[in-house]
Amino acid sequence: MRVVETRVIGATPDAVWKIGGDTANVADWIPALEKSHQHGDLRYATFVDDGGEATERIVHHDDPRRSYTYEYVSGPLPLSFYSSTFTVNPHPDGAEVVWSAEFASTAPESEPELAETISDIYRSALIELANYAEAN
Repeated sequence: MRVVETRVIGATPDAVWKIGGDTANVADWIPALEKSHQHGDLRYATFVDDGGEATERIVHHDDPRRSYTYEYVSGPLPLSFYSSTFTVNPHPDGAEVVWSAEFASTAPESEPELAETISDIYRSALIELANYAEAN
């Protein structure tokens, strides 16, 4: 399955990347997360409402291109594979964030519901990222 969410943010690409490209502190702008931290290339994210902790590996981080890719290592979601890329591009109105994921579930029948859950997380996070970036 593939999910792609985009949002145009009224701030410079560098300003948006300063927030969104900080892989350790994603809980600052992702409402589904209570807290996050990183050790080396492993990021730990705790979901709100006792949703459990996910471990993700940052497999590529490119500051000049304002893009990074991470993979799901373990956590509460029934994923057999998950790779996601977060990119900030220039846009005439500021910056365009493109957040995509390719994944497979351990229970294939749950993939459509899981895709909707991931899209919801991405959409709400991009709204918060926009609010945060546009206010600063």
